[in-house]
Amino acid sequence: MRQVSVAPGPLQVGEYVVRKYELSDAQALVDAVTESHEHLEPWMPWIKFEPQSVVQREVLISTWSEAWDDRTEFVMGIFLGDRVIGGTGLHFRGDIKTVEIGYWLHVDFLGRGIASQVAGALTELAFATWLEIDTVEIHHSESNIASGKVPLRLGFKHVRTFRNQIPEAPGENGVGYHWAMKREM
Repeated sequence: MRQVSVAPGPLQVGEYVVRKYELSDAQALVDAVTESHEHLEPWMPWIKFEPQSVVQREVLISTWSEAWDDRTEFVMGIFLGDRVIGGTGLHFRGDIKTVEIGYWLHVDFLGRGIASQVAGALTELAFATWLEIDTVEIHHSESNIASGKVPLRLGFKHVRTFRNQIPEAPGENGVGYHWAMKREM
């Protein structure tokens, strides 16, 4: 299991705070996902497990917290005050020196550049915090045009197009894009 040297702290990104979920965030997370279900359904494979109760969310947050404490994955919420307006994370799924950024937004907060701001801040954090990381990646389905705008805006390079045998979410067309940004030497 891969792990990095330190866990990230909370980030202030404009008026938003990006931080680790706490058990007390369970209801706000339930609300955000429930209110955005229709918007998220085409793109997020995990939506098939929805709706979840507050107790189920608490279990999930506990699981994420264990991974956080082990420094093997960092799942975070995007908050405006106490309101969950999205989710993000730094995931160690690929090559040993690579971290992947994922993101989703509450339906009421689309089109404001929040995903780009957050992904940009997380990219900077990854390079500034972990010397062992030399590449940050973003992956998305070809059919998810909005998600594809984020790495493009941030200056990521398209490095690979791949075909999935079975799309993971209903809106996916079976073609995925991988984008990468390398650490500046």
